[in-house]
Amino acid sequence: MGTTAILMGCQTAPQLVQALNNPGGDVTLTFERQRSVDLGARDAQVLIDGLEVCAIPNGDKCQLNTTAGKHILKVNIPYAAGMFSHAYLFESGKTYQFKISPRNATGDAVSATLWAFVPGDLIIGAAAGTQANSAKDSELKKDSGDIDDGMLTMSLINH
Repeated sequence: MGTTAILMGCQTAPQLVQALNNPGGDVTLTFERQRSVDLGARDAQVLIDGLEVCAIPNGDKCQLNTTAGKHILKVNIPYAAGMFSHAYLFESGKTYQFKISPRNATGDAVSATLWAFVPGDLIIGAAAGTQANSAKDSELKKDSGDIDDGMLTMSLINH
């Protein structure tokens, strides 16, 4: 009897995509985006101090260098409400690894199924409502620089 392998989707190793902008410096930053069903068609946009540095496709990663010191990192899906933003203090000569994932990873498959049945005009209305409701929260967090109300979130996993 032979052995049959069943493949579930295309599970490939993350591909390293080229940085759009590489500020340069002796600090290495790696951003790895977790594979996601409902956000798969849209790139994750990564910004350092307001400069877009990476556009990361679903399940891929990006690496670049920056200078030591305090930097504000932001992650979002372009044209979607909300974002992740946090200030980090990087030490010279170190490497930092970040994981980008959906805010609700457990509901990923469920939300993909539900979004398939929602008419486009309702999606736009829901996004506008979410943006209006989160605007107040964003204003409160603006002083600290921390925002985590987008479709993606990010965590430091290694330094």
